[in-house]
Amino acid sequence: MDFRSALSFVWRAVSDANRLEIGCMRNCVDDLLILRRFDLRGRPARAPVIKSVIWSPPAPGWTKVNTDGGALSFPGAGGCGGIFRNCRAFVKGCFAVPLDHVFAFEAELLAASIAINFAWQNG
Repeated sequence: MDFRSALSFVWRAVSDANRLEIGCMRNCVDDLLILRRFDLRGRPARAPVIKSVIWSPPAPGWTKVNTDGGALSFPGAGGCGGIFRNCRAFVKGCFAVPLDHVFAFEAELLAASIAINFAWQNG
């Protein structure tokens, strides 16, 4: 198959999928740019359920750590971080680490790993 035939095949498949309204984009800039290049409208994925979360302090004598990690695409530039607080909600330490070419779950796992290592080193 030559280049023009392959491009025509891809163009028809994408146009058919758009006309039939199957599939959806991952809500990222890369998908949006591709769809615009093909002159197609995007079908963003439905927003996830948003839950309100309230932080509560740990029991007296304990320290609590909250961590988070994320990435901009699949994989992409990301980062992770965490914050340690005592029972009176005073910050006892924190960290932030920039990451290159990671998946979001890798950033989350790295944040947890760094927090465990930090806690181990500091008793």
